[in-house]
Amino acid sequence: MIIKKLHIYLLLVTISLLHTSCQQKSEKSRIVSVSILPQKYLIEQIAGDYLQVNVMIPPGMNPASCDLNTAQLKKLYDSDLCFTIGYLPFEQTHLYPVLANRQEIQVINHSEEFSLIPGSCGHTHDESHPHSGVDPHIWLSPVYAREMANTAYQVLSEKYPEQQAIFQQNYSLLLEKINRIAKRAQEVLNHKKDKIFLIYHPALTYFAADYGLEQISIEEEGKEPNPAHLKKIIDLAREKNIHLIFIQSQFDVSNAEAIAREIDGEVVQIDPLNEDWTDEMNRLIDILAKNLPEA
Repeated sequence: MIIKKLHIYLLLVTISLLHTSCQQKSEKSRIVSVSILPQKYLIEQIAGDYLQVNVMIPPGMNPASCDLNTAQLKKLYDSDLCFTIGYLPFEQTHLYPVLANRQEIQVINHSEEFSLIPGSCGHTHDESHPHSGVDPHIWLSPVYAREMANTAYQVLSEKYPEQQAIFQQNYSLLLEKINRIAKRAQEVLNHKKDKIFLIYHPALTYFAADYGLEQISIEEEGKEPNPAHLKKIIDLAREKNIHLIFIQSQFDVSNAEAIAREIDGEVVQIDPLNEDWTDEMNRLIDILAKNLPEA
């Protein structure tokens, strides 16, 4: 009788361990990698805690100079999917060469179906990459963010069909948030004149295109500005009566502050890589509402 009970106990323990092992394998297989934190926001808004999201460019890092670390690489290798922006310097230099050797990871380029604007993001044009001379900051456009969310929803629903109904509910809520941002930006900026600002690194290209703004970059073709370029920017700011200067939290503020002293301007820090996309977009709209003159 004791032996029989022992066999039953061992069987239950074995079943329990197998169940735990299957759970761990299932959880491990539900890793999705993304290039930047705003993509993590979109994925998590749709998937909730069903997926673990691995961010390749962690908080505070510059996409033009970031490198891969071992922990990120391990999670990338364990990922089912990898959502990229498409043309960030980090992706071109580090991420895509790794993914080329991992054919089992499905790669989704969020820029693939978009009309992209020429620009530079800290790297020179490379003939081997036809789009390396485009501006990659698509996520800061509510119009494109809406499309990025749609792509994420479609891909996640196909990959994890058992969660499609929940994904759809969450996706609808996310669209409402994005649409509120777009509507608010339109209402605020419709009443502004001289919709022009300086920015250290030209991250607001697509946002500016959405709402008829003019962005002037302090950087010169993705590089530190030289004295001649700084003088040109100062003269232009005086001519156009510009007083608002944006600086990203990942960049040195000294050049922006030097210009601000010359034009009686204000340097305002923004974080285009903020994980809380809606919070950062609302903050950007607040800054423009406060600093741009009324029509």
